Amino acid sequence: MKELKILLILVVIVLVGYWGIEPYAHSVMHGEVKHPDYEYKDIPKNIPTTGDPAKGKELFTANCASCHGVKKDGINPGMDANAAIASFKVVPPDLSNIGAIVDEHFLAYFIKNPQDATKNPKFAMPPMAQLSDEDVGNIVAYLKSIEKKDLDGKEITIEACGRCHSIKYQKIEAVTPKDALKDYLGKVPPDLSVMGKAKEIEYLESFINNPQNGLPGTSMPRLGLTKEATEKVVTYLDKIADPHRDQRNALGVWVLGYLVVMAGLTFAWKKKIWKNLH
Repeated sequence: MKELKILLILVVIVLVGYWGIEPYAHSVMHGEVKHPDYEYKDIPKNIPTTGDPAKGKELFTANCASCHGVKKDGINPGMDANAAIASFKVVPPDLSNIGAIVDEHFLAYFIKNPQDATKNPKFAMPPMAQLSDEDVGNIVAYLKSIEKKDLDGKEITIEACGRCHSIKYQKIEAVTPKDALKDYLGKVPPDLSVMGKAKEIEYLESFINNPQNGLPGTSMPRLGLTKEATEKVVTYLDKIADPHRDQRNALGVWVLGYLVVMAGLTFAWKKKIWKNLH
C-alpha cells in the first residue's frame, strides 16, 4: 500500500508539472492579458458602411488605386512594389478581401484617418480627407461586395500579416524587403513560424486586436480584424507552430498506457519476490 501511495504522489507531481508549469510561465511572462475589443469602441460609428458598390468602385479607382490594387476585380496599383517602397517604405496591400477580414466600421474610419485607427502616428497611408462620408460608405460597400467568403486561416494571415511578417517554415516571405521594413518600423518584424508556440492563444488574440495591449509603444499598427478573422489567424499560427501535436498526443496516450501496465507488472513482480523472502 505504501508503494501505491508513493506512485500516486509521483503521478500527481508529473501531471502538475506537465499541465501546470507552462500556463503559469506564460501568465508570469505576459501578465494580465487585456480582453480584445472587437467592437472597436474608440472608433466613431457615424461614417456609413453601406452604399452603392458601383460608385464605390469608381471612387476607389480614382482615389485608392494609385497605391492599392484589387486583383480580384482586375484593378492594378498605379505604382509597382519598388516605387511603393521608395515612397512609403512598405508595399501597400492588395484589397481584394479586406472587406472580409476587417471590421466595417474600422475600415470606414481607417479610410478617413489611418493614423488614429491604427494607433500608429507614423502609418504610411495619408488621410483621405477629400472623400465625404457618403463616398467612404460607397467604397466600403464596394470592398465588401467583392470579398471572398470563408477565407481560411492561412489566407487571412497572409492578407493581414504578409506585408511585414515572414513564415519561413511555411515558405512564406514578407512582401516588403527587410531593409525597408527596418527603416519603416525601426526593426524587422519577427518571423511567425513558431509564434503560436511561443505565445499563448489569449495573448495573441489580444495583441492582434490591439498591439499596444501587449507591447506598448510598438510600431505595429492595429489591423482592425474581426473576431472571426482573428481567431482563424491564431488557430493557424498555433497549428503551424506545432504541426505534429495531434500525433504526439495520440502517441502519448499509448506511452502512458504502456507505463501503467509496466508499473503494474513491476509491482506484481516485487510482491511475488518479497512474499517468498518473508
